[in-house]
Amino acid sequence: MLLAELSRPKQLDEIAGQQHLLSETAALRRIIKSGLFDSLIFVGPPGTGKTTVARIIGDMLSMPFYPLHSTAAGAAELKKIGDMAQSSGRQALVFVDEVHKYNKTQQNYLLKMIDDRYIRIVAASTENPTYTLLPALRSRSLIFNFHPLNEQDMICLAKRTEKLIADKFDVEKVDFSAVIQNLTAESGGDARRFLNMLELTALLGKRYGNTLVLSDEGLEELIRKRRFDEDEYYDLLSAMIKSIRGTDPDAALLWGLKLVQSGVDPEMVFRRLMISASEDIGNAFPDALVFVNSAFQAFMNVGLPEGMIILSHTLTYLASCPKSNRSYEAYGSAKKYLEENDPQAPDNIKHSAVGYKYPHSFGGFVEQKYKPDGLKFYYPSKNGFELKIAERLERLWGSKDND
Repeated sequence: MLLAELSRPKQLDEIAGQQHLLSETAALRRIIKSGLFDSLIFVGPPGTGKTTVARIIGDMLSMPFYPLHSTAAGAAELKKIGDMAQSSGRQALVFVDEVHKYNKTQQNYLLKMIDDRYIRIVAASTENPTYTLLPALRSRSLIFNFHPLNEQDMICLAKRTEKLIADKFDVEKVDFSAVIQNLTAESGGDARRFLNMLELTALLGKRYGNTLVLSDEGLEELIRKRRFDEDEYYDLLSAMIKSIRGTDPDAALLWGLKLVQSGVDPEMVFRRLMISASEDIGNAFPDALVFVNSAFQAFMNVGLPEGMIILSHTLTYLASCPKSNRSYEAYGSAKKYLEENDPQAPDNIKHSAVGYKYPHSFGGFVEQKYKPDGLKFYYPSKNGFELKIAERLERLWGSKDND
């Protein structure tokens, strides 16, 4: 029956939730009505109405509407749309789902199209645009946050689908009372997930005269439970990182995969692994950070489900590497020192240097002053490659900088 598609709103007033954006006095609604925008970016969890609002904007403004997904439509598709808009002399509205997955080249092409005024952009993202979108794209865009739906919103959704369900099962009335609370909790504020589960409960329901009583009995066997609270999320994240730090690849794999199975975006897991590669492995195995970054790019190219093989590879690799947090500790020490002191560069290494010795003229190294006396932040460990770093610094500087 595809309840989620059949019940998709056609007008802003039909959208459940997001009243902070779509009420009569809300800024987004006024902007949509006026049509005075170049680029809108909707940020929020899945199933909160981002795509639906974009479609409604296209209808309200009577513009040619092109829905694109970032994983399937790149610069070539954007150029084709821009060329058609330019030749027709009529601006088009382009919706880009998961825009955070566009690389810099693709985002720059979006910028060019916006600046050339061939198209207007409505984009959706589940990720923080501060970290995933180019500053120039953010500066040209109005960014709005969509919130997860609450129980009252879900009740409104259920009531809106009542006639569709009643017609499907040839009844006059549909009773949601036995399932609404569980479905609301299980959906986690995701309207699409809620409606998909509601459709399952209709299939599992029982008919009493002209009434269909929905039932979630046996629902746990048909769908995978993905709900977990914030504490459990941080517990799983902590368990994964501590397992990597503790050099237990089996545990790292266990908790990393459970994070994804619990609904966490694998991209978010990869970002945390990049941090771990520097914080916990560091110079003991410098290639770890290069490896994670390459693995992440490979994951983005492959996608799911095969991309989980790459994530698993990364988890076991990092957990198996030698460990050192000395670079991380050095960062903390230097940061604290700068908070309490205002050091000045020695004269010999300033821009207009006095007495600077060019190391390459001395075979690659020459002892001279680079910082205030007695200042030391980085103490290399004897683990992995960092042992070689420690030995080299000791050989060059002796005990004065390596005590």
